[in-house]
Amino acid sequence: MEWEIELLADQPLGQKLIKKGFWLYLFTFLIAPAGYIIKVIISNELSVADVGIFYSVLGFVTIISLYNDLGLTEALQYFLPKYRIEKEYHKVKTISILTWIIQFISWILISGWLYLASNRLAIHYFHSPESVHIIRLFCLYFFWINFVQVFSSFFVAFQDTFNQLFIDFIRNYVTLGFTLIFRLGNIFTLSYFTWAWLVWVLISIICWIFIFLKKYKKVLTLWTFNFDKALVKKQLKYARRVFLGTNAGILFGQISQQIAIYFLWPEAAGYYANYYALFMTYGVIVWPILWLIFPIATELITKKDHEKLALLQDMLYKYLLIFAVAIAWIFFAFGPEIAIILFGTKFYYSWVLVSYTAPFLLLNILISINYWILAGLGKIKDRVKILWLALLINIIVNFICILVFHIGLLWPILWVIIWRSILRYFSFKIVDRNQKITLDRKYLIKNISIIWIVMIVFFFIKEYFFIINNVYRFHNLIYLAIAMFIYFAILWWSNYVSIKNAIQEIKKMMR
Repeated sequence: MEWEIELLADQPLGQKLIKKGFWLYLFTFLIAPAGYIIKVIISNELSVADVGIFYSVLGFVTIISLYNDLGLTEALQYFLPKYRIEKEYHKVKTISILTWIIQFISWILISGWLYLASNRLAIHYFHSPESVHIIRLFCLYFFWINFVQVFSSFFVAFQDTFNQLFIDFIRNYVTLGFTLIFRLGNIFTLSYFTWAWLVWVLISIICWIFIFLKKYKKVLTLWTFNFDKALVKKQLKYARRVFLGTNAGILFGQISQQIAIYFLWPEAAGYYANYYALFMTYGVIVWPILWLIFPIATELITKKDHEKLALLQDMLYKYLLIFAVAIAWIFFAFGPEIAIILFGTKFYYSWVLVSYTAPFLLLNILISINYWILAGLGKIKDRVKILWLALLINIIVNFICILVFHIGLLWPILWVIIWRSILRYFSFKIVDRNQKITLDRKYLIKNISIIWIVMIVFFFIKEYFFIINNVYRFHNLIYLAIAMFIYFAILWWSNYVSIKNAIQEIKKMMR
């Protein structure tokens, strides 16, 4: 039937990787500049403390939104592809409707609590009485963003890559548009910037509803709602485990931001916010691939296609690991220059934080690969245990460093390496036990050696070209672009044969 073709239940894996990968990278490269231009504007127009307040409030709302989710979003993404493949369409409709009803109730309760608690949070948590207005605006953001997540979860589950990223494209450029309007009108304040975020959420909701009804309305009317206690129990059981695991996973990204705002006050939080933005720049290349792992791994496991699952795992480990090393050494060699080009000299300390953690960037990528493969395997219980063990260590060490030894941001961030190592070790063991992972050690050693030599050369000659001063930011940008072109050209030339082999491996998946 036409709608079955639209859902692409039996589309070849290689075709998915090529077609969906194309849309992922196209939109990612279109979206990424907007996100960083926004970050550059706010970093240059607002104080370090204001930057810290905004991203700390945003992070706080992100954390509490997990309680709204209740783990049901990822549960929906896990079960929808399975029921689609098994052609149990009444289950698709049933769990979708029940998930949305439960979430809507929790939206209202949590956003109401956030509004009522805004005064106490501003004074005692964010240490800024002026942030009351920002917190109250984020109550609207919290309520509206959940509408976006509801529709997004459905599109993720059905691997509707184009529409999912099209909305992200609109989101970023609407925010950028209003940010530029406020900046050019000389009315750029923390409050106006928060309104820019609210506008994009509202426009995203309108776009999501239009696309969703146009694409899936007919399908949903054909399927039937059939309340089944066993079905609901199965959904909630998975969601309960995901709920715990997702909380830990998101807290990894936000716990240091929240500790900085609460114990070290807004300025330290501002440094941390831009440190994190610098550190996560690698996501422009990596996240599009990682977004596809969960639904594709779930599908391959459901179909018991172990050969293609092994091929997918080996490719991810082989190529993404080298990419992580390549980016880490860019941070090592050009960290100060990148920080100043993007955020100015007042955020120079953000680079100091990056320079210590950059060598361990590969842990982030490997953890992400393991994390989503474990989700596809349904190993939620194992994943939750690992996440909470690492999170507990992270929180304890942060409190010891800040409260007992009165150490600033540097040492807590360095201790992040420990819990990332724990995550990497235990998650790798479980994935490898299920499907043996083969590492091409010769390939890894060759590329790491090339990266090391090139970046050491750049590190010692860069002082003849770069000038650490805000006035020379465009000058530094030109030289950085030239250095990156030379760097990646060398890597491409040394990996020409491997790239051809990778293309052959993808073609093998298509057969």
